[in-house]
Amino acid sequence: MNLQTLSYRAYFSARYLGVGKALRRWPGIARRVQRLTARVLPKTTVWVQVQSGLSKGMLMNLCLPQELRLWRGDHELSVQHAILAAVQPGAVVYDVGAHAGGIALGVARLVGPSGRVVAFEADPKNAESLTENAARNHLTGSLQVVHSAVWSYTATRICFRCGGLRSHGGVEADGQSPVIGGGDVINVSAVTLDDFLANGGPVPQLVKIDVEGGEYEVLRGGTNLFSKLRPLIIAEIHHKPAAERIGSWLVEHQYSGRWVIPNEDFPRCLFAGPEEHRGANWTWKSESDSQPD
Repeated sequence: MNLQTLSYRAYFSARYLGVGKALRRWPGIARRVQRLTARVLPKTTVWVQVQSGLSKGMLMNLCLPQELRLWRGDHELSVQHAILAAVQPGAVVYDVGAHAGGIALGVARLVGPSGRVVAFEADPKNAESLTENAARNHLTGSLQVVHSAVWSYTATRICFRCGGLRSHGGVEADGQSPVIGGGDVINVSAVTLDDFLANGGPVPQLVKIDVEGGEYEVLRGGTNLFSKLRPLIIAEIHHKPAAERIGSWLVEHQYSGRWVIPNEDFPRCLFAGPEEHRGANWTWKSESDSQPD
């Protein structure tokens, strides 16, 4: 374990033990500790080993402390449980908005060398990090990184707003924008799921979507895929207009959906499948169950 990782372990252990709360009783000492922490903690990404969950044991180059949950492996637990229940060795999975690979890396291990994870990522820094993480874990044979946005039409240039955190970026076009994207606007390429398939992409059994508000546009670009090939869908929906449009889309395409809605309402998760194949009743553990190992 390197010095950077040790520094973060000590920092998070202190937070867990409530050291920060205790120091509020002595403001002068607290300020000195904050200044020391700012000097000691690394300002660059850090290689860490995921501690639990679908990608347990995987090496990831993460921005800490912002991506602490990726390190711990306890992010998107309902999604992780659903994937474990639905995905078998040899399967093909699309991860649309794969970020640094917190889910994609574990799925690539799950499908094995006979399967494929196609990880779409528009943000160039995220795509680079994802590629690096896949190589570090010897998964390049089963994890394909596609540096492109996925949208309702294919384009060589489309506006993409980067996030304040690197997981919060998304396409900014056609009246859509990422819900909390606060970074620079850049131009990226975009592809529809149907065009990707038409150009030789493997047929997925599961499509996972997390694109910070543009989920409906992704579905619109997969009319042939969802009408004819009928994969399962996992999508994180970030606002009410998208949820309403996707609700109508499910009816139109004869998909049954199960929604997992938090107390704050959004973002919420959708788990959906074709009505003729058990619909949304494909089985997975609930969020209250233990974490996957």
